[in-house]
Amino acid sequence: MTSLAQMVQLRLSGMTGSPRQFAASRLAAMLGRTDLPSRSELTALRPATRVLIVGFAAWIGLVGVMTLSAVISLELSTVTAPTWFGRSGPVAKASEARAAAGFENIVQRPLFSRNRQGFVAAEPVAAPPPPMATLDAGITLKGVFMSDGLAKAFLVTTQSPLGVWVQVNGQIDGWRVAAVTPEHVVLEGQSEKLTVPLHASGR
Repeated sequence: MTSLAQMVQLRLSGMTGSPRQFAASRLAAMLGRTDLPSRSELTALRPATRVLIVGFAAWIGLVGVMTLSAVISLELSTVTAPTWFGRSGPVAKASEARAAAGFENIVQRPLFSRNRQGFVAAEPVAAPPPPMATLDAGITLKGVFMSDGLAKAFLVTTQSPLGVWVQVNGQIDGWRVAAVTPEHVVLEGQSEKLTVPLHASGR
């Protein structure tokens, strides 16, 4: 119990001393000694050993300084400048421009596209107007049927050489049957009007 109290007293006395003495005592403890080697002990060593010790100490100091500077630079790089500090410098603008260009490249070359080409909407192509059908003017009226308000015309055309019965408002070869009388039939189509007499062809 007494030894534990003495150790605590020694530790506290070492901590209450100057920081330099505390660091020296900690370094001596790491070397397995109660105090650091004196100047006479260092001069008693061979020159090669002294150079080796000094070089080793310098190397440890250099590693410590480099580690500390790396930590400080890393911490400063994560700190963003407040808005009141002013406009961002040219370096920040250049990095923002590079980031925007990188994102644009991702959009232009999508990952899940087979040929890595962006989607380009095809311009809608207007459907060509349907060709104007040439109306057959050589229609022949071969017969007329009229009974109880029902009127039909028996017409022979190039596409229907055997003849077809067509009612009023019926269609045949692009023509609409507008009227049927006992003597003739009136056809309309494409702003044209064609009157076909019975048993004859003509306009």
